[in-house]
Amino acid sequence: MEQYLISLFGWMTAINLGFFFIGLLKVTLLRDITLGVTRALFGNHFDSMMDAAPRIVMQYYILILMFNLVPYFALRLTN
Repeated sequence: MEQYLISLFGWMTAINLGFFFIGLLKVTLLRDITLGVTRALFGNHFDSMMDAAPRIVMQYYILILMFNLVPYFALRLTN
């Protein structure tokens, strides 16, 4: 059972870090495309949405660390 949980948390970490890097690319390198899409979707709330985007990505990173990576390392150390 522990081996199953270790592999589960390992895959969860890998998948979520992949999503994190995609989000990071959208906020940094693909900013122009993201600006256009955000302007089309949110209209008047565009400025507040683009101000919040880096903060949202970093909060997602903290959640990945707390709920995926920490349990993975805890299980690896105790196994």
